[in-house]
Amino acid sequence: MALINMVVLGGNLTRDPEARSMPSGKTATRFSLAVNHKFRDSSTQEIRTETTFVDVVTFGRQAETVAQYLVKGRPVLVEGRLKLDSWEDRETGAKRSKLKVVANRVQFLYSPNGAGKTGGHTPGQTGQAPHG
Repeated sequence: MALINMVVLGGNLTRDPEARSMPSGKTATRFSLAVNHKFRDSSTQEIRTETTFVDVVTFGRQAETVAQYLVKGRPVLVEGRLKLDSWEDRETGAKRSKLKVVANRVQFLYSPNGAGKTGGHTPGQTGQAPHG
């Protein structure tokens, strides 16, 4: 059986991206997505929305583009893989872990309300700097 670790998510940024320079000189950018799932409650028949918050990190040129052009509220499509980070809490010594997505592609989606700084960005452009 083949093992596959692939994630595709569409959602809105919950905060502005945070870019950091790594010792290697590459850029790492972190952001968080809110991904909604709508369903009908079987007991009340009401339409309900379940929101999942997902941490995402991307590297290199993709990270620079994300940091430059995306802001809180902007819709994006993220393709990548799951990664589990584990560490020991400094205060309590308890083992902690967090699941995140390492994105290899972030596609900017059209935002009808104009959310986000576009800087000449073409809707649907795939993480490339706009041509001006």
